[in-house]
Amino acid sequence: MARLPGPIQTLRGLWPGLGTALLVLLIGGSVPLQGALGQPTDVQALLEQGAAAGVNVEQMRTVAERARQAGLSEGAAAALLEPAVALAKQDLPTDPLLSKTLEGLAKQVPSSRMQPVLQQYRTRTEQAGQFVTQWARRDEVRQLLGTEDAPSEANPQTNDRASLVAAVAEARQQGVAAGHVESFLSGLPNGVERRPVSMTEVAAAVNVLPDLPGNGASPETTTQLVTAALDAGYSPESLRQLPSALRSARQNSNRPVDALAQGTAQAITRGTPAASVLQSLFQGAFPGGGPPSGVGNGPPGNGPPGNGPGTGKPPETGPPDDPPGGNGPPGNSGGGP
Repeated sequence: MARLPGPIQTLRGLWPGLGTALLVLLIGGSVPLQGALGQPTDVQALLEQGAAAGVNVEQMRTVAERARQAGLSEGAAAALLEPAVALAKQDLPTDPLLSKTLEGLAKQVPSSRMQPVLQQYRTRTEQAGQFVTQWARRDEVRQLLGTEDAPSEANPQTNDRASLVAAVAEARQQGVAAGHVESFLSGLPNGVERRPVSMTEVAAAVNVLPDLPGNGASPETTTQLVTAALDAGYSPESLRQLPSALRSARQNSNRPVDALAQGTAQAITRGTPAASVLQSLFQGAFPGGGPPSGVGNGPPGNGPPGNGPGTGKPPETGPPDDPPGGNGPPGNSGGGP
């Protein structure tokens, strides 16, 4: 057998190492090959992992395609998908995070700015998942949810659980303190008398928490109002309208939102129907005929001339000293890449 010349034989022995080094250089050098620990870092591998873990693969494919269209590298696209796959492997919701990823790509946010936001959202979703799991296993909460007959180690209302975890994570992302969210949820068994209440209904209530403080309501008043609405069986749509209704009442009556929220909570507790409560607020009046004793600036129409109902101005006219940002739609704070 003919022997290869010495230099050629040497190169042949070095080729596997050189090939690996060249491949690392070609993909940028900053992304370790197979994660340096045998973990796949390419988009296709993440798509396969996501499918196995139950992620919406079409949504993942859309993220990958939008990333490609934006000119992102394979490694950068994979970094955008990885948080969702990590959440799915923990049986946590992924749709909100993938939606935020698509929103960031649509706004042409650089991937270097998107990645920290997505990682933060992943962390908050993980924290929300841990809290909701522990919360749902409490005896008083199981009675509230109607799951007291289910095994204590089970995850009750699995589909509903995802919506509550997502709501808690989003509230945190929008600036609601963890203590406020946890205090609100922990107080529901004592504050809500009707049984059972689904996690989806609780999630709808949590979704309202970020919108009320921006209107000037304190965490305590927010908790009181939303708990009363949940106890009264408000639909998710009625809950969603509460912040904008209170904002309209503040603009039209020139009363503090905290006072309006307290009066609204008391009206709800007295049994005033949701439609009547919302209509009164949108018209700038206290629900149920007037404020409780010591709350607000007196009955509707006693504010500055021209700012209350019945003064000849349209209901949507706000007071001259309305704070900046008071006319924006609810739910526009934070939360996106």
